[in-house]
Amino acid sequence: MKKIFLDLSGGDNPASVICEGAFKALADNADLFITFVGPAAEYEGVAEKHADLKDRFDLIDCGSVLTNKDNPMLAAKPGADYSISVALEALSKSEEPAAVVSVGNTGALIISSVMKLGLEKGCKRPVLAALLPYGIKERVCLVDCGSTLEPTPEEMLSFGVLGSKLMESRGISNPKVALINVGREDCKGTESLISAFKLLKESDLNFIGNIEPDNLLTGETDVAVSTGLVGNALLKGNESIGFLVAGSIMSGLKERLSGESLKAALEVLKENELLYQYNEYGGAVILGIRKHVVKAHGKADSNTIYSCINQAMMSI
Repeated sequence: MKKIFLDLSGGDNPASVICEGAFKALADNADLFITFVGPAAEYEGVAEKHADLKDRFDLIDCGSVLTNKDNPMLAAKPGADYSISVALEALSKSEEPAAVVSVGNTGALIISSVMKLGLEKGCKRPVLAALLPYGIKERVCLVDCGSTLEPTPEEMLSFGVLGSKLMESRGISNPKVALINVGREDCKGTESLISAFKLLKESDLNFIGNIEPDNLLTGETDVAVSTGLVGNALLKGNESIGFLVAGSIMSGLKERLSGESLKAALEVLKENELLYQYNEYGGAVILGIRKHVVKAHGKADSNTIYSCINQAMMSI
């Protein structure tokens, strides 16, 4: 049995929406047990509708919510009863294959993960990695996507190492690693990026050099190393562009087609929604810590949580 500790608090949607995605995952995975962590009042109404699954879920009731405006360090204090803190504390004590999925404060999740779970041997700093789709099955690991806004060159090298390990665990042998920069030449970018390029080139990684953002989703690389500032901007920019393009295509189809032709075209668009619907492809993974933690999008809906839970189960 695999166990997920699901942090219900801190996202844009109510806990009931988060719960629905979790119960869908429970229904589809017979070897899954979920411990919900959050306010019982928001959870109980949804739980009552899924009494047939009652042997495979429970609740840790805690009503304290850490918002994105709060100091993330609060969650790492001993005895903190925020849902993020409680979920990570439970994961640290679990002897089963387990993971945390959270929609909450990113900074608090990362800091508390380090404090409560510890870093992997040899790792000095954790990092957020997003597995972005560039095909129905293909993924590129964007690392960092928001945890360290201005990393040192040494930290960017470690991002490449951690990203490579993640892609190797997904069956990719000798993953290709690239550095996101403003040009392909090794002299381009800030002093920090030029130094990071040199460290990556001298490493044992399969480093292919600089790539520009327009090559991120072409399949040219398996791991794209970035500063957290640029990576987060790319992540959110790709989301908005995806919705813009999909919306424009849908409007054009409805203007030009009708009947069965329109139905078939919209079905094709639906089949490819993974490429533009961030709620369909899971969350960011915190790499470099001793257990598995997935950070769901703050705007996560039930589909996001369903995807994040399945994503976490693949790792444990």
